[in-house]
Amino acid sequence: ITFVHPITKKWASKTVRCSYKDALKIKADIEKDLAFGKIGKPNPDFRKTFFSQLKSKYIKDSKRNKTIKTTKREEIVLENFTSFLEKDMELSKITTEKIEGFKDFRLENGKKPATVSIELRVLKTMFNRAIDWGLISANPVKGVKLPKHDNISVRFLTKNEVEKLISTIKADENIQFLRIVKAYLHTGARRNELLPPLFTWDNVDFDERKVMINGQKGQSKRFLPMNQTLFELFTEIKDNDPKTPFNFNPDYITKKIAKYYKSAKIKGANTHSLRKTFGSLLIQNNVADIYTVSKLLGHASVKTTEKYYVDLVDDNYKSALDGLNDII
Repeated sequence: ITFVHPITKKWASKTVRCSYKDALKIKADIEKDLAFGKIGKPNPDFRKTFFSQLKSKYIKDSKRNKTIKTTKREEIVLENFTSFLEKDMELSKITTEKIEGFKDFRLENGKKPATVSIELRVLKTMFNRAIDWGLISANPVKGVKLPKHDNISVRFLTKNEVEKLISTIKADENIQFLRIVKAYLHTGARRNELLPPLFTWDNVDFDERKVMINGQKGQSKRFLPMNQTLFELFTEIKDNDPKTPFNFNPDYITKKIAKYYKSAKIKGANTHSLRKTFGSLLIQNNVADIYTVSKLLGHASVKTTEKYYVDLVDDNYKSALDGLNDII
């Protein structure tokens, strides 16, 4: 059976295995439905649900099952899509063509392909939930190709820049802030992953010389070995008997590091650059391979790590092959 799907507006087909006699009966039923205009129309129940209703239901569901940060991001994406629609719309009228229009609209208005890809994934997830809830029969995002984008440009610090940053903080005699900057550089943790409530003394195991990082992106916890620098750093903090290793406000970290970058004349870097620097130094100095770095950073897939460090990995591959010149 070949037909135009009422939601995606694309040709689709369905094959049913049966006897010739049954096939003739099915054919007769289809022709009857066509005659009465029953085929090609969405389920009447679908028309009763508007996008605003689905959005509200989905956000409530996200708040119950996802992190606050993830839910906030989804809310922003859905507000952007709402603005694109201009008016509330029945779910049955949100077609693949409409989603393609949203993609083009966002790209034409200067949004990066990576950003638009994230937005499309959020929409696809939401419409999949709508299918689970029996609100629609097909996902209008299915079949929409994600916009192509180049490998992400990563800003990490060079060894010289790390030295300049540390010297600048030392000159300001801000020992507590210097400690957390060193901790970021030696753990590759995200900003909030070293701050309470995610990080307390319960996360530091002096006997096993390990630190436990609770992933802030909904990922599972990961354990990192403490090198000598980290061990001495945490021992020094513990000796002063504070209630928590780093008692900073996240926004304070962001603003303070920006001030020190400016004083050190380091351009284009932010707090997250410290995390990227951790990975880049391990790769550049052949301390760890891409798979080990991926685990240490807590990436869900090594593909994510390769996306960020592709240039460094390519350089390492070249160096590895050049090393054969001295062997054979």
